[in-house]
Amino acid sequence: MEYTGSKYIGEYVDGRMEGKAKYILPTETIYVGEMKDGVFHGEGTLYFPSGSQYDAVWENGLAIKVWLNSPIWTHLEKSPRATTIVETASITPSRG
Repeated sequence: MEYTGSKYIGEYVDGRMEGKAKYILPTETIYVGEMKDGVFHGEGTLYFPSGSQYDAVWENGLAIKVWLNSPIWTHLEKSPRATTIVETASITPSRG
């Protein structure tokens, strides 16, 4: 992961990121939770440098259930590649 600027701390199965993990992105956004086949899968939380967080249940890289104390998103986000989009959305003021 060093070549992408990300850092993965966790378990591997057959060379793929899988199990409980901590995934640190170059933007300093941190994911803590479960992974399967190299993507967010299961319960996990994104922690943003701003101090906000996004608690969700993930399925194959998509947020399928969001806890009530988390922000509401208008579309599902893939991860970890789209985490930058999620982070941008978390600091973008709502329209209206």
